Amino acid sequence: MIHSAQDPVKQVLDTVASTIREYNMIEPGHTVICAVSGGPDSMCLLDSLYLLSEGLGFSLFVAHLHHHMRGEQADKDAQLVVDFARSRGIPVEVGHAEVFKLAETLQIGVEEAGRIARYDFFFELMEKTGAHRIALGHNMNDQAETVIMRLLRGAGTRGLAGIPPVNGPVIRPIIQVPRDLIEQYCRKRNLPVITDVYNYDLKYTRNLVRYKILPELAEIFNPSLVETLAETARVLRWDADLLEAQAEAAFRSVSMKEGRVTLVSEEGLQQLPKAIGSRVLEKAWRECTGKTDSLEVSHILRLLQDEQDTVSLPGKVTAHRHRGHIGFYPMPPEDLDIPIQIPGRTFVPELGITVKTRVFDNPGAGYCKHRFAQQKSFFMLELKAWADYNKCEGELRLRTRRPGDKFAPLGMQGSKKRVKDLLISMRVPRYYRSFVPIFVSGDKIVWVGGFRLSEQFKVEPESCQILEIELEPLLRSRQNCATI
Repeated sequence: MIHSAQDPVKQVLDTVASTIREYNMIEPGHTVICAVSGGPDSMCLLDSLYLLSEGLGFSLFVAHLHHHMRGEQADKDAQLVVDFARSRGIPVEVGHAEVFKLAETLQIGVEEAGRIARYDFFFELMEKTGAHRIALGHNMNDQAETVIMRLLRGAGTRGLAGIPPVNGPVIRPIIQVPRDLIEQYCRKRNLPVITDVYNYDLKYTRNLVRYKILPELAEIFNPSLVETLAETARVLRWDADLLEAQAEAAFRSVSMKEGRVTLVSEEGLQQLPKAIGSRVLEKAWRECTGKTDSLEVSHILRLLQDEQDTVSLPGKVTAHRHRGHIGFYPMPPEDLDIPIQIPGRTFVPELGITVKTRVFDNPGAGYCKHRFAQQKSFFMLELKAWADYNKCEGELRLRTRRPGDKFAPLGMQGSKKRVKDLLISMRVPRYYRSFVPIFVSGDKIVWVGGFRLSEQFKVEPESCQILEIELEPLLRSRQNCATI
């Protein structure tokens, strides 16, 4: 087909092909999951990738998530996507999510709940199908809107760099295509598209920016504002990528991870330029949450200013200063109570530890005197304990501390002490106390993991068998990188 210079189909295809090449988005032999809602953006994305797939040597798989937000219309939307994909011979799968219920359960906005549901579905499908990439339909206008939104709520270079064209396996091939050109493409290709009423509801922040704020700014200051903001984001991403690479090396140098807690050395942080130090703190927060989002500038400044010992962060993370470090703590697990395999290994992801146990005959007096073996732990005093196995009656469970927990610590001649008071006396940070494993047999505490065995379960000369309990926290030690 021969296209004129102004042919929207040629313009879109050329731009998408150029974007794929520029960012090395797709390689020959790849399978690409194309996320399709049925709106103009995703239909343009799917159709353009379909037209380019043979020449670039990749295959497609269509994914549509039914949000259950629009009644019967949502069923029709899903059927439209399925029919279109099958008419092109493209395999398709429809997922389902109750987004309103998810938003209520997680106590978040509907927009965010929908995003979480979509990404969960896409990544599950990626694993199921063995696909290599997930293509999303963000366009140039989305990029401009994102820059405005992040600027208004406060963001650094990384945030103002907008939506990344490539983020791990996620690619955005139409990120450099403006929305008006997408709409022309859809009309020229006679593509069926869905109009979502939620896209025009101004109570959603992005819609307010899209239909009110951005048009007014363009009218007053710059008719080409969308292109200008997209280009600005692109240039800022060059800066952000360079700073991110330097920050990654610095992060490895001044931080470590134990269990589910990430720790940043305050001394190491002070030696870094603030442009790098701020990113190190953001990386620590991301490692703690598993998110790829950006922290707002206000949170970064509060961490850098050293005026508060404790800072609450998004994602239910608490940053707490202790012993020259800033610890990033996720929400502790609730009602944790699991059996421990004896002998064997038990992985406890909620605490970020593996528990190893073995049972052996008592070799004689003095075997367990050296309780405080050399251990590499920021929080714990001991990573091994030895208990009288017969007193445990063959059962061992792990839970976290509960109000009123008491036991008789080893060496206190049977005098009972609250677990809370023990941990306070050992200067255990209060936010770490809920991550301390408590080993119990029946209703009796055997070992406050990492800190003190119970006098009741100590090994004595007449003990027949010894239960060895060893903790292996997930560790990432600081690396000796050159200071940046």
